[in-house]
Amino acid sequence: MSNQHHDPACIFCKIVRGDIPSARVLETDHAVAFLDINPVNRGHVLLVPKAHHATLADLPDHLAAETASLVPRLARAIQAATGADGLNLVVNNGQVAGQTVFHGHWHLIPRFVDDPVNWPWPHDEYSGDELGQMQFRIERELRGGSTDG
Repeated sequence: MSNQHHDPACIFCKIVRGDIPSARVLETDHAVAFLDINPVNRGHVLLVPKAHHATLADLPDHLAAETASLVPRLARAIQAATGADGLNLVVNNGQVAGQTVFHGHWHLIPRFVDDPVNWPWPHDEYSGDELGQMQFRIERELRGGSTDG
């Protein structure tokens, strides 16, 4: 990780560098996957890019793609190893979304029929033209934003 950006105060950077021990299950040139020490369910894995970027939105596209490409392989291994009935893939992006470690990462959480995890989240509906307006605004940002305020 010597040529990659890191934050010496970040717990995930310390884990990536080997300064803090972890139960690694997979490692590539760009990412590390290890067991969460405070799991939602046993077998809960964190998938972490080696380079420090505070949120998933801060990751360069190529690094996000390389890291995320490990998800199917990890999901199969976690489900097989735990006997889970399913799996949640979760990203908490920003403090308001529940992110507590500001180094972008994915949670792979094995799920069981009778586990205590509550799902689904509450949902709402768009009204009027809200759906179309939101679609327009997101597409505009994907094209490079707007200068018309």
